[in-house]
Amino acid sequence: MAEQEKDPDLTIKLGHNNEIKIRNKYETFSITNDIAISVVFILGSVLTLARLSMIATIFYLLGSLGMAARPAIRLKRRTHLQRIGADANTSESYDY
Repeated sequence: MAEQEKDPDLTIKLGHNNEIKIRNKYETFSITNDIAISVVFILGSVLTLARLSMIATIFYLLGSLGMAARPAIRLKRRTHLQRIGADANTSESYDY
């Protein structure tokens, strides 16, 4: 029974700091960020082909900033989970 209590999949915190809600929130934010990055880079590529290099460069810069936000999202998620006492080092930590 003691082993089950340590299993992070069985840890469910009820109330304001619900661990499942926190994980889902950051996963959704990460997926949305990835979709936005891909759209911005595709637009940058199309604009490069259309010889609009200045605007394309702006889109590439925005895409790069979005990629820089990825580790910031993971770090924020990790610190949020640690603050509520959840185990942020589960196998799910590297999903996004």
